[in-house]
Amino acid sequence: MTQEKKQGKLTVHTENIFPIIKKWLYSEHDIFLRELIANAVDAMNKREAMDPDVKKDELQVEVKINKRKKALEIIDNGIGMTQQEIKKYINQIAFSGAEGFVEKYKDRQGKLIGQFGLGFYSSFMVAKKVTIDSLSFKKGAEPAYWECEGSTDFQLDVGKLKEPGTTVTIYLNKENEDFLENFKVKELIEKYCNFMPFPIVFDKKIVNIQKALWHKKPKDIEESEYKEFYKELFHQYEDPLFWVHLNVDFPFKLEGILYFPKINQIDFDLNRGKIKLFCHDVFVADDLKGVVPEFLLLLRGGMDIPDIPLNVSRSFLQEDKQVKKISQYIIKKVADSLKDIFKEDRKRYEGLWNDINHFIKYGMLTEEKFYENLIGQLIFKTTKGDYVTVDEYILRNPQEGKQKKIYYAPSEDLQVTYLNMMKEQGIEVIFAPTVLDGHIFQKIEMDKGNVSFVRIDSEINDNMVNKDKKEIVDQDNKTPSDKIKAVFEKALNNDKITVEVKSLKVKDIPAMVVFNEHMRRFQEMSQFANPEATDMLAQHTLVVNSENDTVKKILALNDKGKTQEVALLCNYIHELGLIEQKPLTGKELQSFIEKSNKILQMIE
Repeated sequence: MTQEKKQGKLTVHTENIFPIIKKWLYSEHDIFLRELIANAVDAMNKREAMDPDVKKDELQVEVKINKRKKALEIIDNGIGMTQQEIKKYINQIAFSGAEGFVEKYKDRQGKLIGQFGLGFYSSFMVAKKVTIDSLSFKKGAEPAYWECEGSTDFQLDVGKLKEPGTTVTIYLNKENEDFLENFKVKELIEKYCNFMPFPIVFDKKIVNIQKALWHKKPKDIEESEYKEFYKELFHQYEDPLFWVHLNVDFPFKLEGILYFPKINQIDFDLNRGKIKLFCHDVFVADDLKGVVPEFLLLLRGGMDIPDIPLNVSRSFLQEDKQVKKISQYIIKKVADSLKDIFKEDRKRYEGLWNDINHFIKYGMLTEEKFYENLIGQLIFKTTKGDYVTVDEYILRNPQEGKQKKIYYAPSEDLQVTYLNMMKEQGIEVIFAPTVLDGHIFQKIEMDKGNVSFVRIDSEINDNMVNKDKKEIVDQDNKTPSDKIKAVFEKALNNDKITVEVKSLKVKDIPAMVVFNEHMRRFQEMSQFANPEATDMLAQHTLVVNSENDTVKKILALNDKGKTQEVALLCNYIHELGLIEQKPLTGKELQSFIEKSNKILQMIE
């Protein structure tokens, strides 16, 4: 038995439109103000084009708060609308397969909103009622009034407006009454509408910049303009260090300026920088994690990309091939700008280094192309007082053999004794004061293959040792070094401390604490991720100097059976070596001075 064919019509349930608008089309409720102001700007652009009697400087948007009515008013003197135009543009929402369609394409919100003209309806995310008062600029036009309470029912009537333009009034619902606060509204206008081409007046003042500086050609911009724009855009008092002007037409359209603020180790925060993304001067986003390379988030600035949809989701941006090309372009542009400064004004580059080195190192660690571009511009301050690249250090510190060592210290203020020893032996040392340096060293070592970075307390350089020194063996077949080693091992009584005895050229130093280079780096990386990580550096080597007078005194005291004094002196020398590794607190320093005085009296 054959079944009879049936025919019918698909039904669209318009009552579902408003819940969908509220739930899906906009992730942030405050976007409604941007949409309404953008509509007002469109209306004024049209009036400027169509009305020969109006002048651009007469056109503006005004935003007002009416706390008595718990309402926001967005007022423009643009093209205005008749009742017929309100019916056409406001009442007839082209919407099909509503819920399923929006759910399926929710990651393409921008295209949806642009296609269906739903910007105005974003106001219902925050409103219990919305009204429109409008008067068309056309001669003889009758004012129109429209009212809706968030359902499919509306009122359309004759209005009372006397001058051409439109006033949209948002009667806020209880959950969104925070939009009645002055600071909140001003903040939103500056965030979303700063570069809209007409004045936006709020609280009797113009609050938007109107003209984005990146639309001008770099040759037409004075240095003072760049600085002023930066301060105005980010409410900063300090000048930026420098900036990179972005301007490309092919294979994509992009204009922007990236500013380098001062960045130091304490201030190393990816959330402090802000790169704002715009589309035709309308703000899109400033949380660009996963969209631009992470290290660029340390910068501040703005980029206008006309092909980015206004209400784009981050997941859409992350997957967009055009965005990925843009990201690679920015990396190259920033790297090229830094290389230009290095090449054209090395002194200026070195002067900026304290403020930009964290940015550069972080970028080199996270983006391979950035590393490849800037490895030749990575510099370190040296014990000679200047700055060198890795290749420059190797050139001016010739070494035998294929493997080249670069000696480094954490700062100029720590391990001063070690630094002085290296200096006396003519060994140049670079300073590596940031938490990123260990990671950078490891990357360079893997990249170059024949270079290794050695911290000055991770080995005793052969140049510091009297290699030809010969010791006398006593009747027990032991040298003085053997005896010193045994005495210190017994006194310290710690299986994590390895004792070595060497004849150092510098007699003033009784001992040096030496840490394994790889163990130290692993420790630093562990503590960077977890400050409470186990102290792996408790395991280390104490290199005792057999030429030092205090060490010789310890041997003499040991021969006399002064066990207590020997133990005290040995532990004191060990502590003295550890002090080179880190600065002491006030209490630690006072305690050490008191102990030192007792030891000195004992030695005398």
